[in-house]
Amino acid sequence: MKKNEDRAPEEPSFKRISREVIVENAWHRYCVDRYRLKGGAEGSYYYIDMPGSCGIIPLFDDGSTLLIKVTRYLLGVSLWEFPIGGMKEGQDPLDCAHRELREEAGFVAQRMELLGSFAPYKGVSNEICHFFLARGLTEVGQELEASEEISVKRLSLEDAQETLMQQEILDGQSLCGLMLLTRYLQSHGVV
Repeated sequence: MKKNEDRAPEEPSFKRISREVIVENAWHRYCVDRYRLKGGAEGSYYYIDMPGSCGIIPLFDDGSTLLIKVTRYLLGVSLWEFPIGGMKEGQDPLDCAHRELREEAGFVAQRMELLGSFAPYKGVSNEICHFFLARGLTEVGQELEASEEISVKRLSLEDAQETLMQQEILDGQSLCGLMLLTRYLQSHGVV
């Protein structure tokens, strides 16, 4: 039996025939692709095309972190979460992470380290969310948009995890960020 690396690359399951942008705004493009399967059958795939997003877990020298409380329009609820925001087309994830931490939480970080990336809604969007660990934090004050009402709460990492887990509706991105942080801490012998 041959090793995986000795095999010829497989033909992709889907081959894009065409792409149509149905609606475009400052944050997303709503698209439909026509595609052809390996067997020749054709179909349509509707999805949200977006540049990506970044989440940040601020970690202070004493081991505490912070969460922000954000009202989520589509859900009609306020959620505790880590600072998370959308990237602009062509933006570097690290630049986005610094911007979101400053704007939403009111902090700047001397150091940011990538914890990992994941696909938050892989069947509906091509978004990739990049999560960073922020250290060397200095408070500078929030820079909120007119439509944002965000409160900031500093708490222990354990209390932050409990706060995130006890919400009636869980924030999947923040929970995934916690998992990436746990993996990071375990790999560095902290947990």
